[in-house]
Amino acid sequence: MASSETLVPEKALSSLEASAHVDALVRENHHRNYSHFRVEQSRPINRIGVVGAGVMGSFVAASAIRHGVSVAITDQNPDALASVGQAIETWLEFEGGESRSEAGQPSTDLVTTTSSLEEVADCELVVESIVENVTTKRNFYTGLERLCADDTVIVSNTSTLPIAELAAHLRAPQRFCGLHYFPPIGERKMVEIIPGAKTTDDITSRLIKFSERIGRLPVVVADGRGFVVNRILMAYMSAGIRLLMQGVDVNAIEAAALGFGMKMGPIRLYDEVGLDVALHCGFSLSTDSDTLVVRSPPVVRLIKAKQLGRKTGRGFFIHQAANQNEKVGDVNPLALQLFESEIESRVDLSPAEIQAAVVLPMVIEATKLLEINRASSAGQLDLAVMCGIGFAPLRGGPLYWADQVGANHIAEAIKSLGYLGPHLSPTQSLLDAAKYGHRFYDRRSDGVAPTAASSPAVRNMS
Repeated sequence: MASSETLVPEKALSSLEASAHVDALVRENHHRNYSHFRVEQSRPINRIGVVGAGVMGSFVAASAIRHGVSVAITDQNPDALASVGQAIETWLEFEGGESRSEAGQPSTDLVTTTSSLEEVADCELVVESIVENVTTKRNFYTGLERLCADDTVIVSNTSTLPIAELAAHLRAPQRFCGLHYFPPIGERKMVEIIPGAKTTDDITSRLIKFSERIGRLPVVVADGRGFVVNRILMAYMSAGIRLLMQGVDVNAIEAAALGFGMKMGPIRLYDEVGLDVALHCGFSLSTDSDTLVVRSPPVVRLIKAKQLGRKTGRGFFIHQAANQNEKVGDVNPLALQLFESEIESRVDLSPAEIQAAVVLPMVIEATKLLEINRASSAGQLDLAVMCGIGFAPLRGGPLYWADQVGANHIAEAIKSLGYLGPHLSPTQSLLDAAKYGHRFYDRRSDGVAPTAASSPAVRNMS
């Protein structure tokens, strides 16, 4: 049986090879978008409305303003609306320097804050970025639809909720779509575009064109809870929490992930996302999977203690020191204490085993998503994950990496670490790849994997 050490390739891609690989995936994604949708003929979007002036709403607004698209933004909370201008400025600085659009206008000239939903509804595209609750969103759409023109595009920036669920009671579901933004963590700024069952190709093509205009890579994926990126993100983050609950040192977990090449470790990602947001996403995704999300009472207790991550100054790590005995970047003593109290059985893992334990769940989830055709190809899925969550760029994506290492080694290592939990179970497509020697990048352009009869191993026997 292979140990987890066999999972690490002899060498990663060089920076030049990795860049060429991503560029090739981007070209394939562009060709796919333009061959499936009439993007060149679609009408441009020049003004957008944003509903929700929180973290993501301000980020959506900033993304548009930077590229000269004017924005009207509203929120029922007057305090959020009053402070959104500063939040937008912060995002603009974070993403690249000056608080001006590419055309040179001050950002304040391109954004209108308003308490009037009618003013927002008058835009060509309305982006909903309110609380992640199906009932709340549906109720909001009922009022919004009455105010919008017939050709207004309506999208949700939901991170987990299926578009079909959200569109269930719309009068015009054909103009509704998912448009899921990601903060700039990965190789390129991107959005997931998620058409619903009744979304027209014209709406999808307009969103592709709009995404490109605001400097985002548009990746069109199939509808389903968590879409693509957040499913794999949750597999990664949950893997880190599982190890903490088995007594593995938090710094060892982070070091293993960074050593593999991830842009950020799984535990630190909780602080960046926000523990409350991560818990809510986990709750939503758990309805679709018994093994994707781990139940973690310590995370709930940290949330109850208002230690939500970077936004409150404390989470798993200290982001704002409370006294001279604390240091920014140190592990939060309360988090250590809470997790220590939950450990029932400790495991003793080598650094390579820790690395495998945080990476393998992403490979497993990627193969599940490929099986259900959530993405059109292994390359499209890898591109989304590298750009969305910063999957190790020198590994080429979870499925590209699995191909380079060999599905047989992946399956053996999963088996050797299976005692860590039910989330470490190989999928059928992974077992088939290991048995017949085919690669995930061998899938045909229609997204169908080779059959056993057509796999190289079987052909060589005939």
